[in-house]
Amino acid sequence: MAGGLLATPSTFSYNLNDTRTVSGQFMLENIGNVDMNVTLERKRLLMDNIHLEFSDDGIANWITINTPANFILKPGEKKAVPFTINAPSQFSYNDALGAITANGVPILSEGNQPQFGVQHAVKLVITIVAGIPGPIIESLELLEHSAPTVLLSFMPGDFMYHVRNNGTVYANMTGNIEISGLIGGQKIPLEGGVFPEDDYYLKAQWVPGFSDFGIYNARAVINYGRYEQDKTLVTNSSTILVIPVWLIIILILALAVWIIRKKEIVSPIKIKVERK
Repeated sequence: MAGGLLATPSTFSYNLNDTRTVSGQFMLENIGNVDMNVTLERKRLLMDNIHLEFSDDGIANWITINTPANFILKPGEKKAVPFTINAPSQFSYNDALGAITANGVPILSEGNQPQFGVQHAVKLVITIVAGIPGPIIESLELLEHSAPTVLLSFMPGDFMYHVRNNGTVYANMTGNIEISGLIGGQKIPLEGGVFPEDDYYLKAQWVPGFSDFGIYNARAVINYGRYEQDKTLVTNSSTILVIPVWLIIILILALAVWIIRKKEIVSPIKIKVERK
């Protein structure tokens, strides 16, 4: 016995320049084979490439669900869910990301109870993007960043840049991690996007090759903007020591030879040469 929900459509986008009130509707369908107890909630969505979180502030307070928030859906049954967005007259940002979540719990009879008492629920996220009029401010802040300090050849190193959007509009981000060393440089691409008042974690990896060795410097150059990435955020340089595998092999061999000579170890194999 399995439960499932499907929302059509699952994403909405509105421009509230002409009016601060818009309406929408999606169809919710039970695609499983058991009755589902469904609960609807309005949320502000905080999302990046690592985290997905919900809060009850901001755009969550603009959304009104125009149907009972709790109901039963039988297998194959559909239900229309109308909603209204009413943005306030003044707000601190232009781009807002909200959601209506549909949480479904299967209703099982006594003979169909799950083993070990574990029951699987379904959670759908119907995203709502709203743009409202106001001043356009583009501002990105680097909160922290991390980079590897020592790497071996072919050993992946993780880079992380934690940024926050302090502006009023969505920030599209593109850029590179610029890595420079003794034998040249490389660029590792970065890409992402973050809504106002939200955080984002830009992550990338660098794998040194066979010929890479010595001290390397790495810095990130992040270009951002709503439509054109014409603003730049540059991080401080990080120092990375790359130890090549071939150097380790040479050191091990040299150490072995030194130990043999120091202890005057005689080879167990003797070769006798006879002269006629």
